[in-house]
Amino acid sequence: MSRDAERAVAGTWAVVPAKDFARGKSRLSPALSDEARGAFAREVFDHVLRVVTSSRAVSGILVLTDAPVVAEAARAHGAIVRSDPPSAASLADVVDAGLADLAARGAAAGLVLMADLPMLLPDDVRALVDPLGAHDVVLARACDGHHTNALALRPATVLATSFGHPRSFDAHVVAARAARLRIALVDNDRVAFDVDGPDDHARLVRAR
Repeated sequence: MSRDAERAVAGTWAVVPAKDFARGKSRLSPALSDEARGAFAREVFDHVLRVVTSSRAVSGILVLTDAPVVAEAARAHGAIVRSDPPSAASLADVVDAGLADLAARGAAAGLVLMADLPMLLPDDVRALVDPLGAHDVVLARACDGHHTNALALRPATVLATSFGHPRSFDAHVVAARAARLRIALVDNDRVAFDVDGPDDHARLVRAR
């Protein structure tokens, strides 16, 4: 963690990995200009952090990024920022390093959330955290059926993550079962809905 994160942490923390807004959402280029894509990425990031904060289901938020503009936006929401490790070769490496950092500082659990969930509501965050009372791993898949949009772990380092894997949801389930961990699967349309391509963006515009 950076120097603004030296204080001890406790409870369940949200972990939100985020790219530079200007570099994110490249697959939306057929529908949005570069400027509009950057603004959209910032809008959804702000939404996720506001929702997580208002849910009162977590003790704090750790944002993982290599972009100063994202770090500044995160701190505006009261989040702690951790720079991506230079040695990280994948999103899983970035997330695992963040979870390990939280665990070393006393966090009881971690909830990894993607930064592009425009339909997320406070009750959804609580629905992901509450099962940790009886489970070690809580999973919510993306609407494509393959990726993982939310992963809660208790303790935060109980499972090495598979973020970045083309079928990360299945990889998480297989790894958790192999480790004989108690798994809860959360089927939630709002958590599942992310915006990757033009069709997703069009659906969001219609829903609004």
